[in-house]
Amino acid sequence: MPRLHTALRRRTQDESGFTLVELLIVMVILGILISLATVVYLGFRDRTDRVVAQSNVRSIIPALSAYYNDESTYVGVSLTILRQKYDLAIDDTAASRYKISNLTNDSFCVSNHIGGWYGWTDGPAKPILADSSDHC
Repeated sequence: MPRLHTALRRRTQDESGFTLVELLIVMVILGILISLATVVYLGFRDRTDRVVAQSNVRSIIPALSAYYNDESTYVGVSLTILRQKYDLAIDDTAASRYKISNLTNDSFCVSNHIGGWYGWTDGPAKPILADSSDHC
């Protein structure tokens, strides 16, 4: 047993650890991996913001349709009316990200802002689009 102990001690004394070049290579590799992960994360976040903005606009359309069925016009609709009469989940506070404008008898423009994206549509049965600038 003393021979094994002596052999292990001699072996550990001979090892000198990592060289500076090896440590620098590992740090460069880690830096590259972190930068790639950051780019991928920001891309996912950007796409998520776009989809959420469009989804939020899609969620307010049924309340607008119900208002139109009751009133035969979009004139006079507001977030507060939509929330009180049709959908309690609609945010009608001053900090709301929803915007309703361009109200006519048969059309409207509704948008929602999330991150750097605006989801919007400019009337019933129109596509819900997303852009980096507001269209309403």
